[in-house]
Amino acid sequence: MATKIKKYDVVSVGGATVDILFYSKEGELISTGDIAKQKLLAFEYGDKILADRVFYTCGGGAANSSVTFSHLGLKTAAIFRVGSDDNGRRVVANIKSNKVDASWIKIDPKANTGFSVIITVDNADKEHIAFIHRGANALLAAADLPLNKIEAKWFYVTSLPKFGWEEIMAKIAKTKKNIVWNPGKEQLQQIDKLKKHLQGIKVFMVNRDEALEFKKLKDIKGLLKYIKSLGPEQVIITDGKNGAYVFDGQKYYFMKALSTKAVNTLGVGDAFGSALTAALVYGKNIKQALVWGMKNSASVVSAVGAQQGILTKRQIEK
Repeated sequence: MATKIKKYDVVSVGGATVDILFYSKEGELISTGDIAKQKLLAFEYGDKILADRVFYTCGGGAANSSVTFSHLGLKTAAIFRVGSDDNGRRVVANIKSNKVDASWIKIDPKANTGFSVIITVDNADKEHIAFIHRGANALLAAADLPLNKIEAKWFYVTSLPKFGWEEIMAKIAKTKKNIVWNPGKEQLQQIDKLKKHLQGIKVFMVNRDEALEFKKLKDIKGLLKYIKSLGPEQVIITDGKNGAYVFDGQKYYFMKALSTKAVNTLGVGDAFGSALTAALVYGKNIKQALVWGMKNSASVVSAVGAQQGILTKRQIEK
């Protein structure tokens, strides 16, 4: 009997978490002068830190991006692992409620669902630091990707496990489809291995601090050019509230971030990258895609959590 193939516009691969958002005015941002660790968030040692507000939400790169794709009218599925626990059921229910196909989510009977505690400085910028327990996310493997049962025009790849991520990337690359890659910390800590997987990547996306892992250059154009030389078709470097930069080998692009009142910065990278990717799926050019990315990230910044502010296609096209 022939295997039934499910078709999608885009499939998100990566992680999913339950996030506890902890807002406090007691944190202090410290500038270091170190190009690789420019700011630190500090609290008084041994003190009891009071939370002004606490929220309980769903997040994770594959979950956040798939919800954006669905909101923007694309047929999408998510591939990640959760535990057979209350948090796992919460994550899966959230995915289904956002009309993302949950057929390929793996339920791990032995691992806990990933979760994070997000401490946000309750000031105007709402910058945060995340304490992350990867849980079942750390066990995602190439065998969890049933690519013989899936036909997708695009793959959106986010943070992957410390071990086995190369096999996952190689398996996706064999599809010869469009791949957008926003790597996680575990991949960036293995930079020499990461470089080997950049050939054939449609869009490679990192923030400015992450880009410095490739080369310690203050010049953003130099960073873009160097990473582009490693193989991806387009390189995007985001720079927080300053905006985002793109290089396609011929031309540099820049778009300033939209001004908005920040409530949190959690999931902003996912919001930007997935909305930008959605625009490309619809056949828009990189300038139009940057607009979509900026609009979606500005909306997510203005709401609590990584998903509450995600825009619909009608909203983003206004």
